[in-house]
This record gives sequence, C-alpha cells and structure tokens, in this order.
Amino acid sequence: MDEDRGCGRCGNPVEAAEARCGACREVRPPEGWPRDPRLGGTVLDRLVLSRRIGYGATGSVYLAEDREAGGRVAVKLLRRELTGDPEIVRRFRLEAVLTKSLDIPQVVPAYDFGQFPDGTHYFTMEYVEGVGLDAVLEQRGALPLPMVLTIARQVLAALDVAHSQGVIHRDLKPGNILLARDPAGHPMVRILDFGFARLTDSGSASGSGRRLTLGLTLMGTPTYMAPEQARGSRTLDGRADLYSLGVILYRALTGQPPFSGTMEEVLRQHLETPPVPPSMVHPDVPHAMDVLLMRMLEKDPDRRHATAAAVLADLDRAFPGGPSAWDPDEMRAAAAPRAELVRLVDRYVHGTQSLPALKGRPGFGARRTAWILAAVGAGCLAVATLMWWLLRPG
Repeated sequence: MDEDRGCGRCGNPVEAAEARCGACREVRPPEGWPRDPRLGGTVLDRLVLSRRIGYGATGSVYLAEDREAGGRVAVKLLRRELTGDPEIVRRFRLEAVLTKSLDIPQVVPAYDFGQFPDGTHYFTMEYVEGVGLDAVLEQRGALPLPMVLTIARQVLAALDVAHSQGVIHRDLKPGNILLARDPAGHPMVRILDFGFARLTDSGSASGSGRRLTLGLTLMGTPTYMAPEQARGSRTLDGRADLYSLGVILYRALTGQPPFSGTMEEVLRQHLETPPVPPSMVHPDVPHAMDVLLMRMLEKDPDRRHATAAAVLADLDRAFPGGPSAWDPDEMRAAAAPRAELVRLVDRYVHGTQSLPALKGRPGFGARRTAWILAAVGAGCLAVATLMWWLLRPG
C-alpha cells in the first residue's frame, strides 16, 4: 500500500490504481486517491504526523515528530468508523492504560491519549527502532538457537510480570514482537499491541477475567491461538499466552508453525491435532526444546506450565548460562502496583466516557517534582556556600 495515499473517507491506505477502498468500499474519486489526510496533522499541538508506519483492522500507527522537545513518538489512531462501537473503544482505552501503567521494560508504553475534533481516538507511545519478528522469520526462516533463547527469555520475563498483575495479552504473534537494542546495544525484545488484552479480577493471570466484550467473541490470530481461545472460552488465563509463545518459538526454531491451512483448518488442528515434535521438522532442534515446546503446546491448559516463571525455570535448567539481565523478580518489584493498575482501568476504561490525557510514564510527575526540588535545593546550597566564601572574615 502507498505510504502517503489514503481513503478520504476512512483513512485506509490504498494503492493508486485501486478502484475502491478495501475497508469502507468508497469509490476512488475521478482525480485519484488523495494524500493521507492525517499526514501533516498535529497531536497535542506539538506532534506532527510525518509518516504512516503501520495499519491494521482497527486503525493506523503514525510516526510523529515532536517540534518542541525534538525526538519522535508513535501515534496510534482508531479508525474513525469504529468510534461508535463502545466495545472497541473500551479495548482501545484498555490498551493505552495497560501499556502506560505496567512499566515493564519489554512492553512498549503509551504516553497520552485523547480524541481529535472529529472524534477519532488516539494514543501516543514510544517509537521503537527495531524490526518485527515476523519480518525476520519471513526473511530467514529458522533462527539459530541462541537467538531464539534470547527472545524466549525476555518474553517470558515480561509475561511473568504482566500475568502477576493479572494482565493477559491474548494476541502474542511474531508481528507483535519487535527485535531492538537497549541503550548499551544489547538485544532487547519489545512487545506491542495489547488491543486484545484482558485484566483479570485477581492479581494473577489465573483469576477470572473482567470482560470488555458484550458477547462471546473470538479474539487473537488463528495461527497462534490457544485451543481455549479457539473454543471461545470465557475463562482464559495466562496459560493461553504460554501456548501462543510456544507456537512462536516452534516457528522460530523450525521455520514453520505447527499447524497450517485455512483459518477453519488451523483452528480445528489447535483443538484436535497433536503437534509434530519440532525436531522432526528441523533436526537441529535439541531434544530439551522438544520437551519444553510440546508441554507448552498441550491442548489442556492444566497440562501446560502453570506460569511463565515455570517455563523460564525449565528453559534455564535445559540451557544454563543464558543472559540474566532481566530478572523477573526485580522487574515485578519495579512494576506499577496491581491496585494502581486496577484503579486506572476502573477510572479510564470502565467508569468514564471521556478520554483524559495520561501524560508521561507512570510516576513521572512525582519523579520530575523530586528532581526539581533536588535541583532547587542544590542551587540554594551552592548560593549559600558562595556567599559564605565571599563574606567570610579575612
């Protein structure tokens, strides 16, 4: 799709020669499709939308330049015609609140959210320089074991923290995993798109879910969907994410997912067909990974690992000496308190129809105030010291 062309009615990206918009079926005007009407627009009076960098079923993601502070952020927009669907709007709000509030290094955070004058919902988030795991797999096929272990360890550490807060992703797939670098240049995984996430009522991923849907809705991507998701179960927990991660790791190690075919065929295989051990697809896969992945891909959630921490422990026992930079216990201690997460969701997702701005990262205002007070105090001390030095006797 052309990066700078969009349907004038719904904003869907279109090819110049397309006769109709694929999303809203608008007929191409005689003068051709217009330039994306959002490009050049501003958010929060300072962020200029410069380029569309992603598009999905519910909206677009744009790169924005901050003309005041410098730097770049990403801006996610909900498709205009979806703003009248309260269920989709609630999910959009939930994604913004969760990614802002979790404070997990591997989760790309939201910063602000609000609405344009035409009613379009948006939120701003960190712009990450990286490449999607889906693109890497398309280009390279099977990945080397050390690379897969690095990805697995970081995703598991992040899931362990999210699940301990009662947050289930529900749509883990290679397209929602970015491979990036931390400030020191080390490989760092970033997890995107919590649009299908669920917050459970208890502080663990095994609690009952606060449903954001009005009815039974099939959510997720069929290739990576746990059997209980394929059945439309109302009682999903964190073990569904572990199954999805198992499918991702299976594909990363073998170059292909465990199940393929039409959507209906894939869903049926998730429900009924045992996967072939990955070593039978790619002989370089170690036996220990066979054992680990076959347990992650059990049809019955009770036969899988109970937690992401349990998977990580098995992984570390099978492949010792892996990187220890991401300690789930330390990450959990640094994450936003569960009670605060519930309070924000109740206030901004369940309890209001407005979209007030949530500015900065969690606790940023308090930390900034502390730094300002410290700087003022240091300045006063410096002035007092200088005056004493100038006025001292002799």
